[in-house]
Amino acid sequence: MKRKNLILIILVVFSYSFVLAQVESSTLTFKRGKLWQSVSYTKVGPSYSDWRRIGIGLDWPGFDPSLINESIGGAPSHLVSGGFYVGCKGTNDSVVSVEDWSVGGSSISTDASQKYIITKHTYLYPNGSNHWLQSNPNVGEEVIETIWEYNMNYNLSDQYQVRRMMPIRVTRLAHQWSGSKLDENYIIYEYIFKNIADEIHKKIQDNPTLYPPRYVADTLIDFYALVNYGMHSNNRSWTVLFPNESPGARNLQFDYDNKCIFCNANNSIITGLSRREDFGLAPSMGPLVTNPTTGLQEPSGEYLAPAFVGIKLLYASRNKNSQESYIKQYGWVAGSNSADWGGPMANVGDIDSKYEVLKDITKVPKFIASKRDTVYMGKNRIWTWMSLGPWDLLPGDSIKIVLVEAVDGIDYGIAIQPNVLPYSDLSVIRKISKDNFEATLKRAELTYKNNFNHPDPPGAPEFTIDYFRESQFVANVLEWGTETEQIQDPDDLTNDLVGYVIYRSEYLPIGPWTPIDTVLKGDLDYLEGATYIFVDSTVDVGKSYYYALTAYDAGKASWVGSFQTITNVPPMESSIFANRLEIPFVATLPPRDNLSEVLVVPNPFILGEGRSMPGQGDVIQFVNIPNPCTIRIYTVRGDLVKTIEVGSDDGGIVSWDQVTDYGQFIESGIYLFHVDSKLGEKLGKFAIIR
Repeated sequence: MKRKNLILIILVVFSYSFVLAQVESSTLTFKRGKLWQSVSYTKVGPSYSDWRRIGIGLDWPGFDPSLINESIGGAPSHLVSGGFYVGCKGTNDSVVSVEDWSVGGSSISTDASQKYIITKHTYLYPNGSNHWLQSNPNVGEEVIETIWEYNMNYNLSDQYQVRRMMPIRVTRLAHQWSGSKLDENYIIYEYIFKNIADEIHKKIQDNPTLYPPRYVADTLIDFYALVNYGMHSNNRSWTVLFPNESPGARNLQFDYDNKCIFCNANNSIITGLSRREDFGLAPSMGPLVTNPTTGLQEPSGEYLAPAFVGIKLLYASRNKNSQESYIKQYGWVAGSNSADWGGPMANVGDIDSKYEVLKDITKVPKFIASKRDTVYMGKNRIWTWMSLGPWDLLPGDSIKIVLVEAVDGIDYGIAIQPNVLPYSDLSVIRKISKDNFEATLKRAELTYKNNFNHPDPPGAPEFTIDYFRESQFVANVLEWGTETEQIQDPDDLTNDLVGYVIYRSEYLPIGPWTPIDTVLKGDLDYLEGATYIFVDSTVDVGKSYYYALTAYDAGKASWVGSFQTITNVPPMESSIFANRLEIPFVATLPPRDNLSEVLVVPNPFILGEGRSMPGQGDVIQFVNIPNPCTIRIYTVRGDLVKTIEVGSDDGGIVSWDQVTDYGQFIESGIYLFHVDSKLGEKLGKFAIIR
């Protein structure tokens, strides 16, 4: 082998290895704050599959549904897929390409099999290195950078496809401020589209053996970027209220205002006016509460879709008509309710036909021009479109497009009070949700205009939780350190942390969150050395609790940004969701040093009279047990159904979900339990009524 060819092969292998090192996974996620999102190679949202939820897609409030044992309708996703259709001409009468970078993204890969190659898809600040903006205050706390571009190694034997390649590099930065209570409900995407025809020609000229000649369009003429989003607010509501309908919420009310298209869950035309499901109103959902009339425990009811979701244009480079941040057209496209695998462009036809749609979106089949449409709105799955451009990009030229995704609405504590005035008034719910959504959009605009900066809250330290060990006294003990008190505010370099707020939820990891106490910085009633210790004695033995810890400051007289100055900045607080328990903690007692008081509660267990927390309706508990020990459960015939190994530090209460060692729920009947420990043995019995 000639030395020159060997060097070229080595260079190709090295280059490919470098690309792989820069691509962490096909899908990266934001899942620290309240708004969770998937960021894929060229699109946002999870892999698209006919409107089914198969991963995180603007989940608000975000949580892992696998951590909840009992179904509550699934995760509250608000997006099935999103991104751009892009296309351009190489000459005034020849279309180069139209690419789908919003639904499938099939023209993108990490290898030579596709027209465009991913060269980077990674977290810029891994392992939380920019949490509380400790590394860079002019980007998000979490940033995902993605780069894809013309693939020099694409199959040159298919010259027709090679001619359909745009000489383009796309750089996308996705920013989220997940630690701030004010800023966790939006994500800003900064796209740079660059014509790299000059770079391609130089590579061909410098390495003719490695890169043989091929057609490359120089100027990208009439380049269009069509924003395409499949929003649905939200799948959780649709799953509960319409379980027999195909996925993809269709009870949506869309609107457009100030370069933003948004929607919320409305009453469905499918079910008629006799049934109300505005904001996903579900009478059978929510925590168990006592009916004051009957004295029985009943579901509180719940707004399953209490938020607005939207996409807004923050900036677009001047187009060829010198119009900055200009939206050429907007509207919606009705998708099929039975099979919508390819998105709104699936039935358009060839590339030339698709390009005609980019030029004039009204030419797409089932186009919807008005939010008041009565043919498709409220009946079909709906794709949201905003058309940007056109631009002429000469070699080396680039354009920027900045979008913000936002989801916001009523607090979850309000969502589970649909029968309580004023929250039973749907106009009140709409106003609160809309006001919060608009405030989030304004905050996102402030952030972008000020070079990705805004006033920031102080950082909240991680915390641990344990049971009170000093006596037979029921309490949960939270501990945290002083480390975030040394983190300076990135704007004025002051240590402005004033105190901490402890929150608790007795229902779900999304709330409702109730503040149970405030601890001031340096308070010696709680501070021991460099550790704060808070004892929550307002808990019930055997009951489960979620906790969160936030930090807050005192506000500022003024804040100076790169674009504007804000006076009288109010106090800011960190995010509850960025520093919370995802698995509930069971209030327990210290282990006993004898076996005389071991018992089972409730006894008898009666199905339907259990806990109000999802997944705990089938839990029974062994109380006053020693550590360590082994608990064995038998039928009255002596058949072993379950063995529970209790560790040396598990506490005096152990819960059992009534699932046998074989993965089956036990039946109604009388059961025996045997506790075996170094202190001796204990026998007892309990009853289960299903």
